[in-house]
Amino acid sequence: MAHSSRRSAYTIRRAYSGEHIQAAARGIPRGCCHLGFETSDPGQQHLRALLALGIFNGGRLQQRPGGWGMAPVTHYDLILSPRLDNLVVITPTPSNVLQYLVPRGMPVGLPGLRLEFATDDAFLLRHLTTGARMTVTDRPPAPPFESDFDEDRVWNARQELTSGEQEALADVPPVSGAAMVLLAGLMTRIGLNDPKRRWALGNWFMDPLDRTREWAADPGRRLWGHGDRWELTWGSFPFREDVAAALTGAKIGIAGAYAVKVRRGWDIRLGDAVLALRSEDR
Repeated sequence: MAHSSRRSAYTIRRAYSGEHIQAAARGIPRGCCHLGFETSDPGQQHLRALLALGIFNGGRLQQRPGGWGMAPVTHYDLILSPRLDNLVVITPTPSNVLQYLVPRGMPVGLPGLRLEFATDDAFLLRHLTTGARMTVTDRPPAPPFESDFDEDRVWNARQELTSGEQEALADVPPVSGAAMVLLAGLMTRIGLNDPKRRWALGNWFMDPLDRTREWAADPGRRLWGHGDRWELTWGSFPFREDVAAALTGAKIGIAGAYAVKVRRGWDIRLGDAVLALRSEDR
């Protein structure tokens, strides 16, 4: 990708993601013609899909990954900055976010995710079963966060995969290759907002466009399926058409994915795979 094209790409990316210009630039793959929200790395795809299952299962609608206790992490101020071989989470409260991601015994945290080491301004994580990397860091260009975090509050890389974690991961149904791309893409887009204010995802917590306050008190979320067919059901913000736009939009969407309007929401299709975006049955 030529320098001018690369600059154009990261300018577009940060307009949707809210990333600092340096973070957005690092996320644009060299020689690629996309914005870097997808990756061809199988381990990264798998890690992001597992994160989606943990985060999009919670409350009274949840399926089994709701037991990982990860859904509340979207209440924090998060900017996801995906890279080809790393998923970077930028937040002003990295210590708090870390404790929803990395387990120290069940039920909170992604099974198999470990703190590999910490620097002055970042926690470097590794997932034991996929080998994929993840980073939780302070929002640049803020000063480094206080170094008083007790690393014993989460498991580090010396803690092997436990039998409980093995069972939790074994409970996850098989995911086809195309469906893995859809689930991973859902994860990397949780905080995107359209710069023209036509849609917004707002980290699945609040509507930046302030269009309505009429949401269920305890809506919950459920992301579950098998193979090529997965369904995400929820009863609160964001709007289903907004999620469909983020996943399939011309500039920001997953390459090859398209949206089909159905009675209760939208179907996001990629090859033979479907991610159904549904409203809660009343």
